[in-house]
Amino acid sequence: MGITKNEGERKADADRTVKLTWKDVSDAELRAILADAKNGADPAAAMKLIEYFYKRIHDNLPYDQTILLEYLVHGFGGILDGQSADRAFGLERRTAKE
Repeated sequence: MGITKNEGERKADADRTVKLTWKDVSDAELRAILADAKNGADPAAAMKLIEYFYKRIHDNLPYDQTILLEYLVHGFGGILDGQSADRAFGLERRTAKE
């Protein structure tokens, strides 16, 4: 199987952004990344948020549970409203019409 257009677009978005090190993210940066992920305008922000939580949980390090729950509630709600998981969790860019 090849890379779909959406996967290719997500990779391109991530490649164009400045990489935040998951260990060095401040609370303010984490809140800003959450806002970007929720509005669907920045798929790279959603990927950063997922990476942050994955690495922190995987390495048994503390993480902001409030932000994780807010992100999960947002994503699950979008899925229940009929969105794809990628769209609901901000990994797929929303169009200008939305």
